[in-house]
Amino acid sequence: MERTCNRCGTCCSYMADVFGIMEQTGPFDYRIQYLITGVQQIVTIDPDKKEIFSSNTIHDKRPLACPFLRFDTEGLAMCTVHETRPDLCRMYFCGR
Repeated sequence: MERTCNRCGTCCSYMADVFGIMEQTGPFDYRIQYLITGVQQIVTIDPDKKEIFSSNTIHDKRPLACPFLRFDTEGLAMCTVHETRPDLCRMYFCGR
């Protein structure tokens, strides 16, 4: 049974405990680290999400959210680094 994402954002709402931004390495590039394993990688803000990434209001409502999670004007969640997202995020399968 194939499931599709309903863009609720639940999966990303507590990821600040899993990985964090170590440094900004370019205008839209960030070095992140898995806090449990210490593994690091570079992620890049998707070209079509640069504008929405500049909004940090998500952290007011969801302080433990992934630093790259944002919501569009319709209230739907989006990953601003979807093209270069971490492997852990790629493996996640929503059970909702």
